[in-house]
Amino acid sequence: MLVKFAPITLLVCLFIAGVASAQQVDIVSPSAGTVTSPIRVLADFTSTGPIDAISVLVDSTEVKQLQAVTPLDIYVPMAEGNHVLTVKAVQANGVELSASRTVDVAAPTTTTAASLATSASTLSPGTLTFSNIEQKSGWYTYPDQGNPVCSSKPAIKSSPSLDGTSGQFYLGPKGQYNNCLWPILLGSSSSATHFQLDTHYQLSNPSDSQGVEFSSNKHVGTKWYKFSVQCSYNKGVFSVWDTAGGKWSATSIPCKRPAGGSWDHLTVNTEISGGKAVFLSLTFNGKSYTINKSFYPLTKSSSESFGVHFQMDGNQAGKAYYAYVDELTFKAW
Repeated sequence: MLVKFAPITLLVCLFIAGVASAQQVDIVSPSAGTVTSPIRVLADFTSTGPIDAISVLVDSTEVKQLQAVTPLDIYVPMAEGNHVLTVKAVQANGVELSASRTVDVAAPTTTTAASLATSASTLSPGTLTFSNIEQKSGWYTYPDQGNPVCSSKPAIKSSPSLDGTSGQFYLGPKGQYNNCLWPILLGSSSSATHFQLDTHYQLSNPSDSQGVEFSSNKHVGTKWYKFSVQCSYNKGVFSVWDTAGGKWSATSIPCKRPAGGSWDHLTVNTEISGGKAVFLSLTFNGKSYTINKSFYPLTKSSSESFGVHFQMDGNQAGKAYYAYVDELTFKAW
């Protein structure tokens, strides 16, 4: 009897697992039917937790991504024929999400072949630059502390801005020292070891803020390097994040509470060297400082992805305020 019903049990289990995955990863494109290469792979993730890594597989072979974002939106070259496309994601808590779809790829046209050649030239080795990140889709919300009200993503605003378009973030603390964090996954690289984050930001009510934080991160296999820089108005200095130690390390670099209606300009240079996340230097409102601090990474699921995040910190009184981020740029090489 067990032998007779085992296949049915297995099918039921597979069906339940497939439904669970489909509820968490939704492959929007490609849809059913015949498609031509390169294939646009577009997926949404219903998870409310932060996603640390995303991978795309064709017939169980991972595709190297240079321009991935969350939600996933990339173009993948595929040979003519039937293939199994799989999109996987790993949450920060280690939970893995997955969905698959069969894809029927037709023979490429001459135009498609030309576009592939163009894509190949633009994806040649060198510096990867992501500009105006505050305007991109793919930001998601992760309440970092307490029970705050966080905007779901940056609202695009024409004012205040430096270039005509800024991203507006909102924090409604609902208590003391509540924080909102917004991450975005930008891409993947197996060779990048040097990074630069550059941004301008303005606060609606500087007196209501405890501070702000900008960060980039990079996976190298199972090692996760995090480059977080916090401007703490109570401390009056910048601090950098000790990833393995799980704590802030204060620098002597001054960071004063800004005047209302003013823009701050921050540039952070970092690298991975000697198996550590190295904070090289910081430039704040035109003045440069050497940091020279390094910390060990954490061990997580294997990936080569990278991204950035922005965080607003609430003060003791729990007052709400807006932050406007403009010309947020990230470079990796």
